[in-house]
Amino acid sequence: MKKEWYAVKCLFSHPTRATPGEGVLYEERITLWQAESDKEAFALAESEARIYASEAESEFLTASDAFRLFDATLREGTEVYSTMRSSHLDVDLYRRTFCVTPSDRCKGKPAFGIENQ
Repeated sequence: MKKEWYAVKCLFSHPTRATPGEGVLYEERITLWQAESDKEAFALAESEARIYASEAESEFLTASDAFRLFDATLREGTEVYSTMRSSHLDVDLYRRTFCVTPSDRCKGKPAFGIENQ
């Protein structure tokens, strides 16, 4: 069987890295794998995630999603992850719930022009 590229999203918690009043610090991490199926990609990602969690003093919670890359060759503009979800939320609430917010520790563009603190 031909190996294809998969992006797998894993969820971690970092109990020692949360600041006071922050609650639980979660990390969503996407890694790339060459595998014959999404099942194999999950297995590879979960194995690496356990090592990462140990080294980062975090807890691996779950591999939550896998995405098979459509492009056979990785290059600029290659789609490495996509998720679609149905929702009854209006666009403003959807962005505040699922997109980059002021509480995210990332370099993403905040929803609504709200700057990260």
